[in-house]
Amino acid sequence: MSEQSTAAGPPPLAVTVVVSRRPVPGREADLVAWASGISAAAAQFDGHLGAQVYPPSPPEREDLVIAFSFATAANLSAWESSAERADWLRRSEPLGEGSLHTHSLSGFEGIFAPSVHATTSPPPRWKTAIVIACALYPASLLLNWLVIPHVASWNIALRVLLSTALIVPWMTWLGVPYLTKWLKPWLTSARN
Repeated sequence: MSEQSTAAGPPPLAVTVVVSRRPVPGREADLVAWASGISAAAAQFDGHLGAQVYPPSPPEREDLVIAFSFATAANLSAWESSAERADWLRRSEPLGEGSLHTHSLSGFEGIFAPSVHATTSPPPRWKTAIVIACALYPASLLLNWLVIPHVASWNIALRVLLSTALIVPWMTWLGVPYLTKWLKPWLTSARN
């Protein structure tokens, strides 16, 4: 496994992919055993941060769900394009109905998603909204104070495009990740 730098800088954004598969009736235990095996196989790849298996739990969830997390998109891509993963997917064919469904977590969804090692759920939406607002306010203030007066003669569409081009990277790579790290005890506290 690759090591993560602990030097100052924005915390790295892990990449998480969620995979779900509906078991063939009567093969639920076999599909759960398969999920354990593919999770162990993924753990051998560089950048693997963990995997969480959620067995089917009718009536709330009919599918088996696995969340794989990797340190980078390149690490995830190496796993997803590997012969080992392809072999494990072939092994699941007689155990599942329909196709395998995948969903990648990205942007703010990925930032606020709990670690696969965590036992807590994501923070409530109102806490997420406060973090986003706290990151957005200084960026908007500085933008309106330092930049917008110099481009006031521009067409509004161009001014909004410039604002978006400056604020989105701030929010994604600096503002929200730093605040999330700094406010982690509050975000993950049981008192909501």
